[in-house]
Amino acid sequence: MWPMRGPESFCDSGVMTENTTPPSAGGPQSGAPYTPSSPAPMLESEARTWAMLAHIIAAAALVISAGTIAFVAPLIIWLLYKDRSALVAHHGKQNLNLQITALVFGAGAVLIGIVTLGIGLIITLPLWGLYVLYALIISIVAGVKAYNGEYYSIPLAIRFIK
Repeated sequence: MWPMRGPESFCDSGVMTENTTPPSAGGPQSGAPYTPSSPAPMLESEARTWAMLAHIIAAAALVISAGTIAFVAPLIIWLLYKDRSALVAHHGKQNLNLQITALVFGAGAVLIGIVTLGIGLIITLPLWGLYVLYALIISIVAGVKAYNGEYYSIPLAIRFIK
């Protein structure tokens, strides 16, 4: 049999025998056990940029999609960066609440229109259009405030996410 270097080593040929143990089986473990750490905080300028983008991208999506997918951008930004920056978490939630409110308002307008055989749309559709215009303007205002590092709360939005 080939000479062994010790009980925790391999043979010279690299093949294990019944008298050897793999290096990780019985030997002391090096280093501390793995513990997941919290994500690194963002730089202030990076946080202000992402907070602003949560509003501006949502405003663009509001125009492009008539409000149907405008909640996606603030949702993604909020989920990705909420643990790294309080500013991004705040503004992501604010705009997400605004976009969900607009979406619920639009769905309610359509539902009222269906129930009233279209007559309800005479009132609800213009009101929803005004709210979408409000959401567009307030998203731009909130985006500027976010870029300035202010914690701005959007009025006239239901707080679905607190």
